Amino acid sequence: MMGNGKTNRWRRKTKRGVSPIIATILLVAITVVLAAVLYVLVSGLTHTSVSTPYSVGMSTPSTSNPGTNTYWEIIPLSPTGGVTTAMFGLTVQKLSGVSIAASTPPATCKATNPITTTNCGAPAAAGWYIALAYQSNSTIISMYTTAWSAATVALSSAMELLLVSYTSYAATGDSLNVVSSGSSSVSGSVSL
Repeated sequence: MMGNGKTNRWRRKTKRGVSPIIATILLVAITVVLAAVLYVLVSGLTHTSVSTPYSVGMSTPSTSNPGTNTYWEIIPLSPTGGVTTAMFGLTVQKLSGVSIAASTPPATCKATNPITTTNCGAPAAAGWYIALAYQSNSTIISMYTTAWSAATVALSSAMELLLVSYTSYAATGDSLNVVSSGSSSVSGSVSL
């Protein structure tokens, strides 16, 4: 019988465990940590960086022929909030998709001048340039050929684009298209 007493004492000493309260706290802590790790992993896999889509919003242009070899396409704007000239460029494309080269505007057609036939006349043959102006008083805000002369102008519906060209693009299937620059996504297109 002596042998059994020693065995029972040894079993009692080795059967020590964690108290039920501590065990519960440990299980809850492990579960919380695992849930947090899983959340971070899943949110990292599903999160994609999408830039805010912007639109220049160009309306159907009105065409005029104010002088010899000078055609104006006046394009009212309705941009989304936050669009600036730094976020996009412009191209004029033929129906075939070929871009038409821009030309340098006359020195008299520059920022702050009101648009007139005298100061914003014809560019070089087959070329074009664009003036961004206020609709109310035709004051030029910025000029565009291959880049904007004033790069941080915030667009508004009080503005319009004046596409000045040597030959008329109206009813030819040609279009004026917005080209995003930088990381912003800016869209816009209008048939001339």
